[in-house]
Amino acid sequence: MSSSISRRTVLRGGLGGLAALAAAPVLASCSGSSDGGDDPSAAASAAASVLPSYIPYQGVQPDITGEGGIPNVFFAYPADPQPATTEKPGDGSPISASMGTFAPIPPTADRNPYWAELNERVGSELQLSITPGADYPQRFATAVAGDNLGDIFNVDGALSQLPQFLEAKCQDLTEFLAGDAIADYPFLANLPTDSWRGTVFNGRLYGLPVQRGITGSQIIFTRDDLFEARGVDPSFGSLDEFLQLCRDMTDTQANVWALTEVPFVVLQAMVGIQNEWMADGSGSFTHALEVPEQKDALEFGRKLVEEDLIHPDGVGGANADAKAWFSQGSAAVIEDTYTAVAGFFARNTIGDAYRLGLQVAPGPDGEPAPMWQGMPNNSFTSLAQADPDRIRMLLKVLDWLAAPFGTEEHLFRSYGIEGVTFEFDGTEPVLNQDGLAYTANGAFPVEYLVDAPKETYFPGMPDVAQAVYDHQAVAVPASSLTAAWGLYSETQGRLGGQLSTMLTDARNGILLGREPVDSWDDTVAQWRSGGGDDIRAEYEEAYAAQES
Repeated sequence: MSSSISRRTVLRGGLGGLAALAAAPVLASCSGSSDGGDDPSAAASAAASVLPSYIPYQGVQPDITGEGGIPNVFFAYPADPQPATTEKPGDGSPISASMGTFAPIPPTADRNPYWAELNERVGSELQLSITPGADYPQRFATAVAGDNLGDIFNVDGALSQLPQFLEAKCQDLTEFLAGDAIADYPFLANLPTDSWRGTVFNGRLYGLPVQRGITGSQIIFTRDDLFEARGVDPSFGSLDEFLQLCRDMTDTQANVWALTEVPFVVLQAMVGIQNEWMADGSGSFTHALEVPEQKDALEFGRKLVEEDLIHPDGVGGANADAKAWFSQGSAAVIEDTYTAVAGFFARNTIGDAYRLGLQVAPGPDGEPAPMWQGMPNNSFTSLAQADPDRIRMLLKVLDWLAAPFGTEEHLFRSYGIEGVTFEFDGTEPVLNQDGLAYTANGAFPVEYLVDAPKETYFPGMPDVAQAVYDHQAVAVPASSLTAAWGLYSETQGRLGGQLSTMLTDARNGILLGREPVDSWDDTVAQWRSGGGDDIRAEYEEAYAAQES
């Protein structure tokens, strides 16, 4: 199944809003990787009794209501957004908060009318400590060591002994948010249950999710205009058809290759492997790297490399230029996430002829493969311990910051002040140059403290929103989420990065033909003895506690 969208839709709505969407990056996630890498934002024993009730916000109606994990769809920004609150949430006292960001760091409040207005609307001065994302783990560790975290802080989930830190230094939010208590914070109640599972440690609620839903799921994108020019169908119903498609789209003499890189996440799904950790009926855990089909994925990826079907600079793994190759036409197929869609259009260099395809990969039986869901959260945010009244005030502020798409509060938080930072094009808010600077390209860092549920919305591009929804409507019901979500493993947090590097190196050695596929057995044994079995045992213990 294929969804294809063209450049013409972009031109009808202009590029201002699209540029902001494309430039709004995602903070380095605290979620796990398909390699068994860091998954430290997962939590232990997320008993249902401590999870907040899910109360969807009904004040703004989407064009398509998402179900079963599919985001709501808006074909345009709702006309005449109305306030969803009646009073300022702050109490006039300063609020200190820290977070990392991969967006540009905005000017400070004294030089930033957006930030100044944000303080006014919140009713308290937001004293934000903003750190480039790559540097935030060190900044966070330093703040923890110096006991200088501030009132609110995005948590680096890779911190050693995370549950102990949360219990010692962070506010237990269970009494404030568990069950129907969340109703006092209606926008936080609008966050889905799966996201809250990532904030529960030792059976208590210690944070607020920075929700992302399925937007981080890896899928196959195709340049359908390039396929059409070669007379090749971009859809495929099996691994063999995908291989032939890649052969047909490769012309090394013309410096054109089918693939930017080996699409290994999707390949694993195509051979029938579920997402990362799998739990059987008895609660025993198996990792994706351990199942026999892992060798099938490696064998197929190796063939793609052997036949020279991958851009030569991408055969060794992830390359920062992959999106550029795809946009420039030196590669016609790329594995990326739903969040990449806006950026693909923003990078278009050929005008109206550009067409982007979203392919539903088939599984072994020809039905949709078990797409590996991205982690429900980007990260999570905790509060410093304080008296109950201050905690309630801080939660009110965070609730305000999580106002849903289509409310006046969300319009301001995302776009700022009409006539100063943005203008309307019809009902679509479009950031101007000052707005891009003041709002950090529409990604002002408070979105890394808490955020509204992610919707499917592309300014001026309703056809794109429909195509993304059409893809998700087929792919998501067959998708899989790692069984380790909502569980905590100390060994994973301590050794996950090291194990991930070892697995990646071994995989690349096989894909590049340096090692035989059967060498993967030794890699799995090394992973198990080097910490994998300990991670498994800790997840199984946490899973059993959660199920009891």
